[in-house]
Amino acid sequence: MRRYVPVFLGFILFASLTAQAQQSPRPIPSLEHVGSHFRLLVDGKPFLILGGQAHNSSATNPQDLEPVWRSLTALHANTAEVPVYWELIEPQPGQFDFHLVDEVLAGARRNHLRLVLLWFASWKNGEMHYTPEWVKRDKTKFRRVVGARGEELEILSPLCEAARDADARAFATLLEHLRRVDEADRTVIMIQVENETGLLGTDRDYAPEATRRFTGPVPAELMAYLSAHRDALVPSLKAAWAAAGFRSAGTWPEVFGELAPEVSTAWHIARYVDKVAEAGKQVYPLPMYANVWLINPGKARAGQWPSGGPTEHVLDIWKAAAPHLDLLAPDIYLPTYRETCITYTRLDNPLFVPEVQFIPHNAENAFLTFGGYDGLGFSPFGIDNAVEDGKVTATAAEYEDTYRVLSPLLDLLAAKQGSNKLHAIIQSEDGGQSVRLDKRLVAVVDFTKPYSPEGSRGRGMIVELAPDDYVVVGAGFTVAFRELTGPPRDAQFLSLEEGTFEGERWVPTRRLNGDELHVLLPEKARILRVRLLRESEPSAH
Repeated sequence: MRRYVPVFLGFILFASLTAQAQQSPRPIPSLEHVGSHFRLLVDGKPFLILGGQAHNSSATNPQDLEPVWRSLTALHANTAEVPVYWELIEPQPGQFDFHLVDEVLAGARRNHLRLVLLWFASWKNGEMHYTPEWVKRDKTKFRRVVGARGEELEILSPLCEAARDADARAFATLLEHLRRVDEADRTVIMIQVENETGLLGTDRDYAPEATRRFTGPVPAELMAYLSAHRDALVPSLKAAWAAAGFRSAGTWPEVFGELAPEVSTAWHIARYVDKVAEAGKQVYPLPMYANVWLINPGKARAGQWPSGGPTEHVLDIWKAAAPHLDLLAPDIYLPTYRETCITYTRLDNPLFVPEVQFIPHNAENAFLTFGGYDGLGFSPFGIDNAVEDGKVTATAAEYEDTYRVLSPLLDLLAAKQGSNKLHAIIQSEDGGQSVRLDKRLVAVVDFTKPYSPEGSRGRGMIVELAPDDYVVVGAGFTVAFRELTGPPRDAQFLSLEEGTFEGERWVPTRRLNGDELHVLLPEKARILRVRLLRESEPSAH
């Protein structure tokens, strides 16, 4: 249900936000490509998102957002992911109401959080439920997708220019509002354009116009892009094209065979989304991304997952069709977390994980995201009820523990990404783990409890500060630093300290020695700094 604040109060809130925005603006958030990795810059400095996403309907009134702010603060998060709904900000064509957006901004600022706004518009989980009522009622102007049996689906056709243009106008108006009221604070650091795009229930649009295009030629610009990137294409797309002899032209079925419905749908959806993103960026060029409903291994074909969304089959199609999107971000609800990170960590795409299932052992993947794949951010979905009766719930406890030790490390981790100096420690069924630190030293990790598929696991990270100088963070494991030359032995400690970081400056809180001279990280996470004393490497002469 839509709720409106009184006009006078709404004016006061808007005036307050506008007055703040009249100050000298900070640098606009941006994405920077540095060597082989990317950095998200906020206030001109690298920023890692330690986030949490609200439930879909939490931003329909300020009261429902209070548990979100409370939960994120308790978990030591720095960023909230919150929806913005086309149907609520444009209830009538051309008539906009941003009071809910202003409430979200004000709530985030009160709680010292940054925002990633999620534009729920033409697509939400492969369908169109967040479009305004005036769009839903006019099926002639805003044409729907037609399934293979002629059935009308609750999905706007990606070929419907009227829908695309209406969405783009609304998005641009939203961005213009954000520019006016948030330019000074830069509370909003990134925008998700649509949500889990694709066609759910069909592999392509079977309407006559859509079929005509499907049996027509593949756009020359797409063929040129694929030819230029042929050696780096994802395996499934490359294999489909190879089966057709790497044709340089032809219809979608001629060029892509059985993959043609998903590929052609991806092209049309990505072009649609790119037009929306472009309209917003012309007004206020924040970093923008599209999130992904992944291919479930248990599903047989496109349409059982949203066909044409930026899945692994069609990543390259999206890269060709949507240049105004800065990245494609996987929502990871499958057990294949590492494999998904590898797929979406590319020279043209940084890893950002905007959604994971909010279950305890997923907290470990924050370490893996930042330390294993130089990820920009990590965020569990449905963070609203992480706190009940003033206490962190059992479900959220491992996130609180993980975020508590990661939060002071974010500046250090951002500085070290791309250097191969970050090493994630994640317990698996295989048992222990080892990390080669240099040609004469290895960190041997043992976990303090047996592996549990559902329960808490050993998790953390080793950060190389300098030769023989390491930060070890996490819980549920021990580390022995073993020398690989000379007699079998562990390296000698120069010092071992427990502490924290302020920016990139180490702040020791406890010197460990005697019975405590062990790199032990118990069930409650902590941060240790380990300095080793080793003899210089013998000269070759």
